Amino acid sequence: CSLRNNISLNVKLVLLPEELVDYVMLHELVHTRIPNHSNGFWDELDKYIGNSKAIASKLKKYDLALP
Repeated sequence: CSLRNNISLNVKLVLLPEELVDYVMLHELVHTRIPNHSNGFWDELDKYIGNSKAIASKLKKYDLALP
């Protein structure tokens, strides 16, 4: 999410399980309200998708940087 709240997503998200796509979308939407990864950010994200830090760990297992 940019300083102007523009959200850009990697097209390779379509390759991820739906749970992770939902997580990424919600993560970026929460950044439009809270621009950092403070405790308040994670608390807000957990309101929409519980256990967000566990889901974030799952996401790290995927490499979307490959061509």
